[in-house]
Amino acid sequence: MYADVHLHLYEAENPASLVEKSRERGVDLFVTAGEDVPTSGRCVDLTELPGVYAAVGVHPSRAREPYDVKELERLLEQSKVVAVGEVGLDAKYERFGISLERQRRVFLDMVRLAREYDLPLVVHSGRSFREVLNILFSSDVRADLHWYSGSVSLAVEAAESGFMFSLGPAILHYKNYNGLVEALPLSSLMTETDYPVRIGGVENGPWRVTEVVKRVAEVKGENEEKVGKVLYNNTLNFFKVKP
Repeated sequence: MYADVHLHLYEAENPASLVEKSRERGVDLFVTAGEDVPTSGRCVDLTELPGVYAAVGVHPSRAREPYDVKELERLLEQSKVVAVGEVGLDAKYERFGISLERQRRVFLDMVRLAREYDLPLVVHSGRSFREVLNILFSSDVRADLHWYSGSVSLAVEAAESGFMFSLGPAILHYKNYNGLVEALPLSSLMTETDYPVRIGGVENGPWRVTEVVKRVAEVKGENEEKVGKVLYNNTLNFFKVKP
C-alpha cells in the first residue's frame, strides 16, 4: 500500500479517473490540500472518492486575499478533513506584494485552527525555514513539512521535535536530497507528489510515490517492502486515519 499525502486533486481534469488509475497501481490513500477557501471546499467535495481525505487552509501565496474563517471552520468539521493545509511562509512571495508580515498573520491563524480542531498542519516553508520552524516549535502542534528544501541540520532538529517530512519526486531528480534522506529516520518520513507539479519533464501522478519509496530504500540501504510499510503506517498514524 502507498499514500500520497500532498496533492492538489481538484486540478485534475478528471479526479475520479486519476484516483482510479492510482489505486490500480497500489496507491490507496490521498490527502488533497487546498490553497484558499474555495479550493479547500473542492477538496472536501472530493473526499467522496475512495481513499481521499482533505486538508483545508490558506496558502502563503493567497495570504493577501481576505478569507472567511467561519467557512474554514465549517470545512474543518467535516469527517474526512484530516489536516490544516497547505499553509506556511515563503519569502519569494514578497516579490508579488505579499509581505512576510501578512503571511505570518495568516499562518498564525492557521496554527490556531489546527490547535482548536486538534489537527496537524501541512506546511509550505520555502525560503523561510527557520521562521516557520520557530513558530511550530512554540505552538504545540503536529506538522508535516511538505517538499522541504532547507538545511539538513535544521531538518534533523525538526525531526527530533516530532515533525514529519513528506518526500516527493524531487528526490528522484536532485541528488542533494540524498543527504536529507540519509539523515532523517524512516519514522519521520511520508510520501507525496504535489500533483500536478511536474519535475524533470516527467508526467506526474500519485503513482509516483512508488518510485519515491524505492529511492528512499536505495539511499537507506533498506528493503523496499519494509520502507513502504513504515512510510505508509507513518501516514496512518500522523493523520489518524484507517484506509
